[in-house]
Amino acid sequence: MNCITLMDQAITKLESNNLPFIDKAETALGFLRSKGVLPINRASINGHLHTTYSAMLVEAHEQGTTVDVPTRKQSDLHELGLTTMIIKWFDTAVEQKVLIPTNGARNAQGQLAFGCLFEKIMN
Repeated sequence: MNCITLMDQAITKLESNNLPFIDKAETALGFLRSKGVLPINRASINGHLHTTYSAMLVEAHEQGTTVDVPTRKQSDLHELGLTTMIIKWFDTAVEQKVLIPTNGARNAQGQLAFGCLFEKIMN
């Protein structure tokens, strides 16, 4: 499913105070920080972006779908309301095998499936 759609759905769940979902998002956030996908520095400033990114991955996991990256062009993603850092975070997630491109690419493009370790953490 498109990452922008997933992000919107995740934000809705975060804002509705869905406690089990928020707990999973925080677990994913800790995991992504430990793997180096999301930085620890400047967390007080960008923490909401990190939480939203983690929640988007949790939403995709709960729906049993892939995370689809429609474009790698930062200006297009920014116009859609996403942070320009999202491509870097996706690329680092692919590098750390948190996300696996289904097309065999070395970076985040197209459909991204979840790696084994992320699956174990979420289950």
